Amino acid sequence: MPRMPYVRGNPAVELQTSGAYTITPQFSSPSQTVNIKIGETARLPCEVQNLGTFMVVWKKEATLISAGSTKVIRDSRLTVVGTSLDISKVTSKDSGNYTCEINTDVPSHVNIVLNVLEPAKVRRFPEEGRIQARKGDPVTLRCIGEGNPPPSIRWSKPGYYFQNGDDKFQGSVLSFQAVGRQDVGLYECSADNGVSEPATATIDVKVLYPPEIEIERSWIHTGVHQEAYLTCIVHAEPGANVLWYREERVIVPSDTRILESSNNKHTLILRNVEEADFGLYSCTADNLLGRSSQNIELSGRPSRAIFKSEPMGNSADSYNLTWKIDSYAPIEEYKLMFRKLFFNETDDLNRVWKSMIIPMNQGSSSGRHLHHKQSYMFLQLETGSIYEATVTAKNRYGTSEASEAFQFHTLGPESVPNAKNLEIKDVGGIDIGLMGSGSSSPAYSKRINGLQCLSFALLAVLATKAFVFV
Repeated sequence: MPRMPYVRGNPAVELQTSGAYTITPQFSSPSQTVNIKIGETARLPCEVQNLGTFMVVWKKEATLISAGSTKVIRDSRLTVVGTSLDISKVTSKDSGNYTCEINTDVPSHVNIVLNVLEPAKVRRFPEEGRIQARKGDPVTLRCIGEGNPPPSIRWSKPGYYFQNGDDKFQGSVLSFQAVGRQDVGLYECSADNGVSEPATATIDVKVLYPPEIEIERSWIHTGVHQEAYLTCIVHAEPGANVLWYREERVIVPSDTRILESSNNKHTLILRNVEEADFGLYSCTADNLLGRSSQNIELSGRPSRAIFKSEPMGNSADSYNLTWKIDSYAPIEEYKLMFRKLFFNETDDLNRVWKSMIIPMNQGSSSGRHLHHKQSYMFLQLETGSIYEATVTAKNRYGTSEASEAFQFHTLGPESVPNAKNLEIKDVGGIDIGLMGSGSSSPAYSKRINGLQCLSFALLAVLATKAFVFV
C-alpha cells in the first residue's frame, strides 16, 4: 500500500479509505447581493475550483432549480452557465435568496440575494387629482410611493413656501390646518428611489373664499384737467362682481369715466379731472361668499414731502434743508417744524417742536407745475448737535400730510465723548491720529475731517438709543 502524504490542517484534502486522496471543491466567489433593474438579465455568480466529479445544485429557498447541468424547474428564462445561474427579463417575483450548493459528504454552499430594482411609482389621493375646500377648512393631500427601494416623497408648488420655510416638503402627507387664498394652486408630488427618473403626480387645490381687495395707493394726488388712475386688485373664488362707487353712488361709465378690467386688476380712469371729482372713491367686490370694499381718496392737496438733503451738514452753526413735493396747484406756504435732540434726560428744557411758516415769497423754490423743490437755511444752530425736522405744504385744496421726521447734524467734535482718546485710521486712504484740539500739527485739518466722519457714525447710533427730544 502506498504511503499517503500528510497535509496538516488543509480542509481541501479529503482522505479516502482506499488509501488515495482527492481535493475537495472550493468556492472562489463569496456570498453576495446582486442588484439588477427589472427587465434586465441577472447573473448569480457561483465560481467553484476543483469541482471534479461533484455537482453544483441551485435552489431558491426550498425550491430546486437545477442539479449540475440539468434544469429541474420549467422556466425558459433560467439558464445554468458553468456553475453560475442566469435569469433573463427579471421580474419582482425573482427577488429572494438563492443557494449554490456542492454535494460533498458535508455539503457546502454560498448564498446569493437577488434584489430586483423597480422604478418609483406614485399614487395620489384624491385619485382624481382635484380637491375643493372653503377658506379656513383643513385639507390633506397624500401621495403613496411604490418601488424597490421604497421611494422618498417630496412636494413642491411654484413660488410657494411651506410651513417649514422651504420651497420643498418631504413626506407622503401634506396637511393644511386652514387653507386660504395663498394655498390655491397645483401641487406636485414626486417619488424618487434613484432607479430611474422620479415619478410625479399633481393635485389641484381650489379654495372658495369671499373677495379680498388690494389697492396700489389709498391716496392719489391729481389736479384740474389732469387724468387720474384708481386701481384695485380683487381676489375671489368664485369670481366677484366689481363696482366703483363715489359717495355711495355707483359710477356709470362715460366719456370721462372709463372702467377697465384685466384679469383681477380693475381700474377707474378719470379724464379731464374737475374740482368736483375730488373726494372718496370705493372699489367694491362681492360673490356668493361675501362682500369687500376698499377706499381711495382722490385729492388736489400736495403730496407728502421728501427730504433731499444729506444728514451731515458742512457747517458748525448752520444747515441748508431741502425737500421736494408734488402739487398741481400752486403751493401757498410751508409749515416747517424742528427741534434739537439731547444726549440725556437731565436737560431742563421745554421739549416741544418749534415751528415757522414759510410763505412762497421766501426761500428758494423751483417747479411751477407738478414738482416743487424748496429749501430753508437754518442759522445760529449749536455746534456739534443733532436736529430733526418735519414739513407740511398747503395749497388751495388743503394741507399735505406731515413728512417723516428727518435728522440732520451740524459739525463739531466736542459733541463726541472722549474724542481726544480716539484714533481713526484709513479715512479716505490716510492714516489719521486724533490729538487734542490745541494741536499745531500741519495734518490737524485732516484729523478734523476724520473726526467729522467718526462723529456722524457715533451720533447716528446714539440718536436712536439715548437722545431725549425737546
